[in-house]
Amino acid sequence: MAFGNYIRKLREEKQLLLREVASQMNIDTALLSKIERSTRIARKEQVEDLAKALGVSENELLQLWMADKIVNMIKDESNSTEILNKVQEEIKNLKN
Repeated sequence: MAFGNYIRKLREEKQLLLREVASQMNIDTALLSKIERSTRIARKEQVEDLAKALGVSENELLQLWMADKIVNMIKDESNSTEILNKVQEEIKNLKN
C-alpha cells in the first residue's frame, strides 16, 4: 500500500479530520491532502510528525515512506528487481 493511502486509512480509522491532523503537524490542510493522494512526497520531519499525530510507530511509517520513495524512483525501470538486488548488496557491504 502506498504511503499516502496508508496515512489516509489510519486517519480515517481514528476518525480524525484532515484539518485536525494537519494542525497537529503545523502544516496546511492542502499539503496533507496532497501527501495522502501521493501527489506530494512528505519530508522526513513530516513523517515523524504524522506518526505522533496518528499515534503510530514512527519506525513503521518511516519504513513505508522510504519504500514508497524507492518505488517511485525505480518503478519505470525495466530492471527494477536487479536494481534492488544491487542496492541490497551495497547495503550489506556498507555494514561489513
